[in-house]
Amino acid sequence: MHSGKAARRLILGTLLSTAAAMLLFTADGLGAGAVKTPKVGPPSVTTGGVSHVQVTSATLLGAVNPRGFATTYYFQYGATITYGKQTTPATLPAGSAKIKVGQIAAGALAGYHYRLVATSSAGTKLGKDRTLSTTKSRKAKFSIDKPKEATVYGGSATISGLIIGTGNGGRKLVLQESPYPFLTAFAPIGETIVTNTAGAFSFHVARLTKSTQYRVSTLDPRPLYSSVLTLDAAYKVTLKVKTSSHKGLVRLYGTVTPAVVGARVSFQLRKAVRPGKSEKASERTSKYVSQFETKTKRGTQTVSRFSTVVTVAKGGTYRARVEPLKKGAFVAGQSTSLLLHSAPAKKR
Repeated sequence: MHSGKAARRLILGTLLSTAAAMLLFTADGLGAGAVKTPKVGPPSVTTGGVSHVQVTSATLLGAVNPRGFATTYYFQYGATITYGKQTTPATLPAGSAKIKVGQIAAGALAGYHYRLVATSSAGTKLGKDRTLSTTKSRKAKFSIDKPKEATVYGGSATISGLIIGTGNGGRKLVLQESPYPFLTAFAPIGETIVTNTAGAFSFHVARLTKSTQYRVSTLDPRPLYSSVLTLDAAYKVTLKVKTSSHKGLVRLYGTVTPAVVGARVSFQLRKAVRPGKSEKASERTSKYVSQFETKTKRGTQTVSRFSTVVTVAKGGTYRARVEPLKKGAFVAGQSTSLLLHSAPAKKR
């Protein structure tokens, strides 16, 4: 009997020792249910594709995992694998999650090589080399209000819109521009703004001096861009009239800003029209018809002038409209209207 009790004690002791060892194994984080400690070390880097490719710029994409340390990243790019150019470095906080990033590469052309570089106190990692060859863009989630008319030279404009979807309140945005001829990379202008609770935003362009393309960008590591919006700058035109002792004989004169020599100036009479069948045409109740013409002449470095003497056959409301010599930084502009009286009818 004593030998049976001794055997049972031995078996029980073995079981207790095994359980204690398992508890110790689990408590040390080596057994079942243990939480894995995130790996720390040099950042991991993935060179991605491109988006928003323009004539001489593109947004280079990629992903970075800081792996426990504050990390600085940038893209190298150039015509060969020696690169030669790089984007402005940006910083990610310490963490262990992969973060998508994207930066504008000014001067980047189709066929250029590029790669993503990330560095921290733990070391530097280079992404794989890729070639800029796609023209595909990420779909924007913005809605932008398009202006109905051109902005007069030197005038102001408002660019407003909405980030579509929920959870877009309080997002930081910046306005970017690319002036005519729209070949330079988009560059931020003005101050950062924040969307309201509905995700709506509004930027004020204080002074437009040439036709310019704009887009709105979020300030995320990988930015989200709106579609490109072009604000056309129209010539600023003034019109004045000087009467004479002969009724209906007048001198029409004025200025055009900025200066343009040889541009056509049309003096147009407003006429009533019958409403059309289409919804757009039905809203029109008048149109302007050209009655006289002249051309702009040299004035100063910034302003051109025009002048002509005419006999007004039809009295009414007139305006001066200036057409550009060719497609460029400015579109046609017109003056405010003024009233002209017609010459008396000739006796038969």
